[in-house]
Amino acid sequence: MRHINRFTLIAAALAGSIVAANAAGIGPGSPAPALDVKTWYKGTPVKEFAKDKIYVVEFWATWCGPCKVSIPHLTELAHKNKDVTFIGVSIWEDDNGTNVKQFVDQMGDKMDYNVGYSGNKTGMAVTWMQAASQNGIPSAFIVKNGQIQWVGHPMTMEKPLEEIKAGSFDLKAYKADFDKKAEETRQQMAARTEIVAINKLIDDGKFGDASKKLDEVQSKYPAVAPQLRGIRFSLLAKTDPTAWQNEAKKIAASNDTSPLWQFAMDQTVKKTGGDMANGAIAMDLALNAAKEDDLVVFYYAATFFSKAEDYKKALAAADKALAALPKSEYKDNAQLKAQIEKMRTDLAAKANN
Repeated sequence: MRHINRFTLIAAALAGSIVAANAAGIGPGSPAPALDVKTWYKGTPVKEFAKDKIYVVEFWATWCGPCKVSIPHLTELAHKNKDVTFIGVSIWEDDNGTNVKQFVDQMGDKMDYNVGYSGNKTGMAVTWMQAASQNGIPSAFIVKNGQIQWVGHPMTMEKPLEEIKAGSFDLKAYKADFDKKAEETRQQMAARTEIVAINKLIDDGKFGDASKKLDEVQSKYPAVAPQLRGIRFSLLAKTDPTAWQNEAKKIAASNDTSPLWQFAMDQTVKKTGGDMANGAIAMDLALNAAKEDDLVVFYYAATFFSKAEDYKKALAAADKALAALPKSEYKDNAQLKAQIEKMRTDLAAKANN
């Protein structure tokens, strides 16, 4: 696995990510930092949070494909919740005077709320995202009475927003869960440079050094153990193929098959050509172990086998992905459904040739 959380969410549909250093911590229960919007491009400028009001502050960028998926959903929520002020803030990119404006203009009515630009690695990118240990966009914050209530992906915001409006949201319980995940994210962010170095050692054929470094990083950053497990699995494929196959079978029998499909997907993006044969073995094991609602596995299996030019197997996986979608947490994501349907149509054409 080349990057932390590379395949955690469905590519180009659910999340985009970027890593930043940590800043002074904020989170649920904290006072909301000041709004720091340099340029407003749509709607009514919001200078500060009013008392007894609820706000949604969403972060996005023009280069972020997943943001284009979530923005229309945010607009739907804004239309349904007229008593809530929605603010979209562009970060993690430079504003050259035309790019952000052009994006907002092109989105049109699909982006129907207050929209502005804050800065690349400055402004709210630091005081909000960095401070809350958020390393991916789109990301949204719900603020009530000047206090942060909830932080997460906009596509999962509808229920907490309803509860916050109704006064039934369990802030204490949510904060405990958030703080645990934030600490894990902080460790992942801190370990990123060392993980990149480990992957380079593997690419250079320095397998012993890579193994030693893996042990050091895991001891230093316990929260990154799941990521390191994937790297160890990839390293084993190079050093002991028989042991790798045995480990692959053990993973398939476990509750977490992510190292299998992550390994397979990694082979499709290697610059010098990946181990597609072992990738197919890993993906087949993940498929066989998948439950009927395991959308992520089916989606990536369709993607992998398409790249491997095994279009019949890819088509079968796409069918399973469509069947799994209504049973998954992404069941209301119309854009994702359309994406998978298009994938299936394209695969059907290739499989029948």
